[in-house]
Amino acid sequence: MTLCCLICESKAVLSQEAANAAVLLIGTIDSFLFGVRQVHTQGLEVTPETRPESLLVQLLDLIGESVSSATSGYTAMTAFAKDVQKYQFGHYDYLCLRCGARFDRNADI
Repeated sequence: MTLCCLICESKAVLSQEAANAAVLLIGTIDSFLFGVRQVHTQGLEVTPETRPESLLVQLLDLIGESVSSATSGYTAMTAFAKDVQKYQFGHYDYLCLRCGARFDRNADI
């Protein structure tokens, strides 16, 4: 059963759990890409004499730094996700993205 807004009957309703997952996903991707940019600006030198093994090592370093950046950004995103839950949802479970109404699943219609 699709949940609809109690006021405007829109189906664009976001649960607190879905908002939390979206914030953490977006934050993790942003931190990962930030790590990639930092390693990229440090400069990877590729010359004709570069051995394929060293390119693989550079790629693994890039991935390692990016994952490290993503995990360090997770703490900040967790705090932001708590703020979203506190200020956008309050003590309610759902938020209508159309009209901004907040409500619980077992609210009377």
